[in-house]
Amino acid sequence: MPVVNGRSSRWLHLLWPLLLVVAQPLAAAKVYQYTNDAGETVFTDEPVEGATVHEVEDAPVIPMTPVDIPEPPDPARSETQSSDGASDTPPESPAMSGSPPSTQTDQEASEPPGYRHLAIVEPADGEVASRLQGSITVGLVMQPNLQGGDRVHILVDGEPRVRDSSGRRHLINGLAPGEHVLMAQIHRDGEVIKESAPVRFQLMTPSQ
Repeated sequence: MPVVNGRSSRWLHLLWPLLLVVAQPLAAAKVYQYTNDAGETVFTDEPVEGATVHEVEDAPVIPMTPVDIPEPPDPARSETQSSDGASDTPPESPAMSGSPPSTQTDQEASEPPGYRHLAIVEPADGEVASRLQGSITVGLVMQPNLQGGDRVHILVDGEPRVRDSSGRRHLINGLAPGEHVLMAQIHRDGEVIKESAPVRFQLMTPSQ
């Protein structure tokens, strides 16, 4: 038990009922009251010579009766259901939903999907290549793979040099030494549906 002291009788009157309540509940306890050298009134459970002894009785035991507390109602369920359990909101028909009916045709359903990625990986952008006869090999990557009747076109300096190909590697000959710009395209029914980023490279012949 901690030591309690005070400088006024007012605090003593306030603390004394508290001491009676917080005393050890299992058995009667002794509280020792004395005045220290500073003139303060001290209460402690440690024996002190010359102190006034107070017997503190056990606090009465108040029996507790368990009470069943019902669970609160679900707010979301209360908003959507009436008191008899039926839903307050009638099911919404397609005509009332505001969403237009599907107009997808069989042709659109069977149309190949678009392409997420198309890039030239050979030659690398900024590469200096030395080839005989001004030739260059162009390698492509694409996702997904080429679909249906789609075809690959490769442009060199804006001019088509490969048309209607279904491959991923192509050999282009007859290029003049110097800088060139490559670009790959995927065509569908005569229209460009995917285009790669341009790749610039420097072509040199072995004699240079």
